[in-house]
Amino acid sequence: MGRRIFTIALWSLVAILIVRTCMPSPAEPEVAIGTPPEEDWSQPGPESYPLVLENSVLRTEWSVRGASCGRVLLKQYLDHRIEGEPRPEDYLVLHDSARVQGKNPSGGIVYRKRDAFRLTETSDVLLPADPETRVKPNLDGVEWEVEEDLSQNQLSFRWTAPNGVQVLKVVRLAENSYHFEAEVTVIAPTDPGELLGRDIALRIGTGGGIQVTVDPYYQNPWAAVGLTAHGALDDVDFFHPRGTLPPSRAVAKRWSGSIPMIAEGSKYFINAIHALERDFDGAVAEVLFDDAAFIAAAPGSAAGATIRRNPSDLDYWSRTSIGGDFTLRLHAASTSERRSFRWYVGPKDSSIMDKAIYGPLSELPDAADYSTSWFYKIFLTPYVAPVILTLLKFFQSIVGNWGVAIILLTVLVRVLVFPITRHSQVKMAEYSTKMQKVKPMLEAVNQKYANDKEKKQMETMKIYKQHKLTPPVGGCLPIFLQMPVFIGLFAALRSSIDLRLKPFTLWIQDLSVPDRFIDLGHPLVDVMLLRSITSLNILPLLMVVLWIIHQRSMPKPTDPQQLQMYKIMAFMPVMFGLLLYNYASGLSLYMITSSALGIFEQKVIRKHWPVAPPAATGTVLSPPGKARS
Repeated sequence: MGRRIFTIALWSLVAILIVRTCMPSPAEPEVAIGTPPEEDWSQPGPESYPLVLENSVLRTEWSVRGASCGRVLLKQYLDHRIEGEPRPEDYLVLHDSARVQGKNPSGGIVYRKRDAFRLTETSDVLLPADPETRVKPNLDGVEWEVEEDLSQNQLSFRWTAPNGVQVLKVVRLAENSYHFEAEVTVIAPTDPGELLGRDIALRIGTGGGIQVTVDPYYQNPWAAVGLTAHGALDDVDFFHPRGTLPPSRAVAKRWSGSIPMIAEGSKYFINAIHALERDFDGAVAEVLFDDAAFIAAAPGSAAGATIRRNPSDLDYWSRTSIGGDFTLRLHAASTSERRSFRWYVGPKDSSIMDKAIYGPLSELPDAADYSTSWFYKIFLTPYVAPVILTLLKFFQSIVGNWGVAIILLTVLVRVLVFPITRHSQVKMAEYSTKMQKVKPMLEAVNQKYANDKEKKQMETMKIYKQHKLTPPVGGCLPIFLQMPVFIGLFAALRSSIDLRLKPFTLWIQDLSVPDRFIDLGHPLVDVMLLRSITSLNILPLLMVVLWIIHQRSMPKPTDPQQLQMYKIMAFMPVMFGLLLYNYASGLSLYMITSSALGIFEQKVIRKHWPVAPPAATGTVLSPPGKARS
């Protein structure tokens, strides 16, 4: 009885987690703190990106206007599976500022498109605002001088303000890696005059154009900042756009204080900036309009299609960019001050983002995927999920197939848990034998005190105490030990780039998405829960069937209360089949293998190695009030 109640409670908690993931509750209102500078919308942004910095894994395209990056391509990743050697046009476009063109669907323009590693001024020193209109030009709309150094794989941008202050922005792409080393420097004029001692407030931003993977189980894109305590990284705070424009133009959330890093991320990738030597003074997140999603939702679903729906009804403010604030001071004539940054733009992969190289940036993958839910923390997911991925990589390195690696991991888990399962089965058998012996006594108590519930409970507890009848806690232990593995695998499979586009066999060519045996191309029926079914997925159906067979293979309880719990548990496979129908096929593969092994244990192992009941002690139990013989 106790074991079944515990099992139901545990799986119900898992169901709640999945429901919250599949159908996330509305986010907290986006509170805009302060008013952003009024930008000069007539100031043109970059039109082309002729400058190129690339290495063996990255290709980046830059503009002289704005000294910023318009596109980032990953050479080692593709948008879809491609047979043979991929060509340059097959490279995955990780960042593209064209994805956030700056159009306001309700009329007008509220921002220019955001390039990656975009430098802007938030003070009035370099480009002061008009004293009457408060409209202000900015650094991403001015023409910079550029010097290319191919030997260093470096671009050096220089711009001189009307007051003589020079701004130098240098970006240097490291070899065979996904990061840039960058510096921003201001140089005071030879005759600074009133500028002497002034602070120039600047902001460096991620851009908002990161590739997004549409997935109801993973909220992306997201923005994040690192929070410090006592000079060290203490936590990572995340912001998710709601899909609506916040009240104060594009500003959605503001952080203050010492911030070592800012990041914009998606399901598989990260665009992050680490402030070296000295932290950012604060950060601001924006929400940006996703033109690509807006056009895709229009009738015809093609570029240039006529928009016939009311744009105000379409919530496509779903992009997010984040900028870190810092200041540079004009100390004396012709002197300079510099700030250094490391810009990472690549896969969200802990094995690549090594702590020795990336410092606090290395915390982002685990923080984004395993530490955002209290449920994950209860089941130790931040510790379990990385171990699971390590084991999967180990098995994959041996067999060369991620699906087979998942099967081997499942077998390993069941083997490790089997001794505990066997021990709990023995204890449950002992408990059941004792219960059969005291059953006459309990029935006698029920009859004698049928009208006195308090006395009946007291006598019943006396019998339990006298004969040391306590339900074995160990009976729940195997289930409890497997739950962290299930939750860890759930978290790892939904966001690990290791499983992206990795095949198993036959029609299962991507273990990170549903198996999609037949793609229907439209919802099966327009009903809640079933509306998301747009394909025939075989694995979750097989998972439900095997789970039911596994349940039926277990001994059916004779106690009426336990039998009622048994019937309730029968609905669990169907409920989980619906909730996980569109989940990664890798998780279904794990559940299928686990259920198959459970059936094997019930039908084969317990048949040839039955759990023997304890030997009779020779003691005869008598009803209360009678002498024992």
